[in-house]
Amino acid sequence: MNEIAATTWWLQMNSSPADRPGRALPKKCKVMQAVKPVRSFYLYLYTSVGRPYQWYNRLMCPADELQQMLDNPANSIWVLYYSGVPAGFAEFDLSAANETEIVYFGLTCEFTGKGLGIPFLHWCIGKAWERPIKRLWLHTCNLDHPAALGLYQKAGFEIYDQDTVMQQKPDPEDDPYLLLPW
Repeated sequence: MNEIAATTWWLQMNSSPADRPGRALPKKCKVMQAVKPVRSFYLYLYTSVGRPYQWYNRLMCPADELQQMLDNPANSIWVLYYSGVPAGFAEFDLSAANETEIVYFGLTCEFTGKGLGIPFLHWCIGKAWERPIKRLWLHTCNLDHPAALGLYQKAGFEIYDQDTVMQQKPDPEDDPYLLLPW
């Protein structure tokens, strides 16, 4: 395995942006909650969005442990559909009483760059603030889409911490995506 420098930024929003209008989703879009999704569907979403950005954590999770996580009511998964086709997803961690974490957010490669990212993020922010929370937070890194940090800041998130660490980058022959059971 090779090492790569990964700079991570933690961002937060400490009040609802209800006073700031967001961009509405296009008419062909619909967001639906995936309640207790099966592992294969979740991994389809996860890999469709995360493969270009080296999202590996959930792929390394044992199957029964991942399914328990997906079945947990504190884990909330929302799927963006465009004309009936999954175009992206967001995953919230609702386990803390006064805050929500956007654990994962993104669009599939086929829908990246088509003007859906900002409206979907605004939708997610609005959904998160429906809970009585004091903080909405997330993290991103330089391995994510190059526009991710700017997108989050434009939506109203502010950086509160950052660090850079060396992390392992799988060799192409050891790519965990090749080990998927489907």
